[in-house]
Amino acid sequence: MSEPTFESVWTFAVRAYARDGVAPLCLRLQDEHGLDVDVLLGALWLAERGASWEPELLACVLEAAAPVHARVEELRALRRAVGGDRRHEPAWQRTYEHLREAELAAERVELGRIEAMLRDAPAAPAPAPASSLALASLRSYAARCHASECDALLEQLVALALPNSES
Repeated sequence: MSEPTFESVWTFAVRAYARDGVAPLCLRLQDEHGLDVDVLLGALWLAERGASWEPELLACVLEAAAPVHARVEELRALRRAVGGDRRHEPAWQRTYEHLREAELAAERVELGRIEAMLRDAPAAPAPAPASSLALASLRSYAARCHASECDALLEQLVALALPNSES
């Protein structure tokens, strides 16, 4: 019997992010609570594969993603600044679009690093619903970032991003 084939974290992220309500929740968790959207999506992807991260694995994920995430944040800040400028001077629109593309490309690199760290994560010791695994990983990440006050948002994210999973 062959091993199950799973989609890449990038493919999963694009699919999950496109679901109704997921993008605004991710951005709220990013902007209001300082959480990295790519790490959030990595946790959801891992849960869909039947695993959650232990503190050591989370630390490795964050360490691997950090250098790229710093560049993502720089590009995002510049894109947002130019976004304000384009409202007053439409000539900035093309620059804004290029920056958005660069930010997305950098996020793809970050997701690749996250996937490399998570690809061989062991399955949960006992079978558990993906929603439970995701919530455990997301809560662990939020606690590490001192963002534990966002639990209700994390629960909503799991429900929207993993709609076919039982709690």
